[in-house]
Amino acid sequence: MRELRKKVVLLIFSAEADGEAVWGKLKREWDRRGADCTVINLITCLPERLGSCLPKLYKMMIQHAPALWRKLYHRSNRPYTPLSPLLSPLCKEACKTLDRIQPDMLVTTHPLAAAVAGGWVGRCRTNERPALFSVVNDYSMHGMSLSKEVNGVFLPDDEEIRSGQDSYPFSRFARGCISIRGTWSEPVDKEALRRQIGLPLHAKAAAVSGGREGLLPFRKIIRAFDRDAAGGWTLLCFTGENRRDARRLIKADSSHDVRVFPFTPAYEDYVKAADLLITRPDSVTVTGALHAQIPILVTAPLPGQEEQNILRLKKHPLVHECTPGMMGIAAEKVLSEADSPRENSFVTAGEMIDEMIAISEEQDEKNQFRAPERARVLRMNHILAMRAKQDEEREFRS
Repeated sequence: MRELRKKVVLLIFSAEADGEAVWGKLKREWDRRGADCTVINLITCLPERLGSCLPKLYKMMIQHAPALWRKLYHRSNRPYTPLSPLLSPLCKEACKTLDRIQPDMLVTTHPLAAAVAGGWVGRCRTNERPALFSVVNDYSMHGMSLSKEVNGVFLPDDEEIRSGQDSYPFSRFARGCISIRGTWSEPVDKEALRRQIGLPLHAKAAAVSGGREGLLPFRKIIRAFDRDAAGGWTLLCFTGENRRDARRLIKADSSHDVRVFPFTPAYEDYVKAADLLITRPDSVTVTGALHAQIPILVTAPLPGQEEQNILRLKKHPLVHECTPGMMGIAAEKVLSEADSPRENSFVTAGEMIDEMIAISEEQDEKNQFRAPERARVLRMNHILAMRAKQDEEREFRS
């Protein structure tokens, strides 16, 4: 493998401490190839007080004003739409950093980062513009991920790749992946793993995950299991930052074995030891479970992106949509109809980077033409088109 002497910038937007799982594989692969790769987090480029308030504001809106957040999401979900002038001043520091680095390639992992990068690339001189790539880390692309400056879009859904390429032919749409930790793909002996983490060997077990925010109707799900699920289940409830629900679940009176985990470094092990996963349609959590071949029941999507994710995820044979109140019946049905493991086909970070390099080299060849030469080519095409039109008119009159 030849050494790649290019300056690459990964432009991200992440307020989560474990966000490295999303962009870390790309960074390590660029470094392995010898590129000078820099990560710029838009959150850290914002004023400190604003950067710390944004995650709290987002959580408050999806909990208390979901209709407003849904409206904002759909209003911004339009490709080829420039960044709002109201948001542009917040990105000055990121643009200054890009001016200083002058990257050869820009890779974004968030719609807002793609919009910021597109605005910066648009201000560059035509023959000095870096290649811009948008890596979509959800199962449905948000419109801000695609601007007229984007050279390539990487998506996990084949159907969306085909429709995107037909609708927006000026960008390349390619197969992408949602990056996860490598532990998800490691094969395990489920019985040995259950002994190691203290789970009953032969009891039915479900991991109930509310994500980092812990936003899942845990008590409604447990009541559904009490009412409809046969036998004794072990319900592993991961409540994240939701301390209020964690306290309530610890005191919950249930016929099943309910265990509560606010945070645990062994989260992947518990999910892989379970018979199924109950979760919101969060892209990273679902992708990890798909790698581990765990059946998934998705429910209670957050307004906006997760509602779009669920439309594509439910087409997967391992993913089933269910309301919280019907979770006991659905869990029993999924276990009784469980198929033999299927071979998954996931794109690696290395394959995505190979595609980025190929697209970038194509752009470099196009940029070798000087502006006057381009103008002459366009003028000649215009002359030839006019001559063909005149010939058609003469033939029609004759």
